[in-house]
Amino acid sequence: MDLSSFYFNSTPIDKFLGKAEITQLYKNSVESKYTRGINVFDERTFPKGVYILKKGRVKLYQSTSAGTQQIIAIHGAGEIFGYRPILCNERYPVSATTLEPCTVVFIPRRDFQNVLEKSTALSNLLLKYLSHEFTVWVNIVSILARTTVKERLLLNILLLAERYRESSKWPIKITLPKSDLACLIGTSNETLARMLKVLKQEQLVVSRGSSMEITRPEQLQKIQNEVSLFI
Repeated sequence: MDLSSFYFNSTPIDKFLGKAEITQLYKNSVESKYTRGINVFDERTFPKGVYILKKGRVKLYQSTSAGTQQIIAIHGAGEIFGYRPILCNERYPVSATTLEPCTVVFIPRRDFQNVLEKSTALSNLLLKYLSHEFTVWVNIVSILARTTVKERLLLNILLLAERYRESSKWPIKITLPKSDLACLIGTSNETLARMLKVLKQEQLVVSRGSSMEITRPEQLQKIQNEVSLFI
């Protein structure tokens, strides 16, 4: 099942740039290590540069008027994030927070813009990323508006399985905190707990403390079959 239109997944930009462009891009870069739960940047602040995730996972989210979060995306190793506000000279519409220990490379705004002005490859790549992100936004809004909590949970379990799986190894272990999973699918912690209990009773997932596992290929196939009925 192709779920690529439901999540952000950018190819590392280094693969598309020449040696001189890479040198220019990284000449003033700063590599930082973050523990879990640290903000990389905050919503409504002006961007000072862009970020490339070398290791770990980062969530992008908006704060709601009720004091909760709506998680928009989860980025993995190799992906660039935080670049769109620079392209349109706007504030960040989201915050970025580490979900686990991360290594992040910060590229100053000026260096990024200098390379962007001269590099057709980088311009075309970012245009491709933005086009894909627009498709993802549309699909996320559609899913939130027309599906049940259980359906959103099943879909996001599949999306997270893509993010967390390691080649063909089993089980697939998803270590996203339950509170973040609730924010991702747009529901309360209590409702999520009830839905997870239902999925456990249906033997689709195994819940182990703060993590969740899909232990067998047939479980994954059954979830895919159910999701295919509404996407």
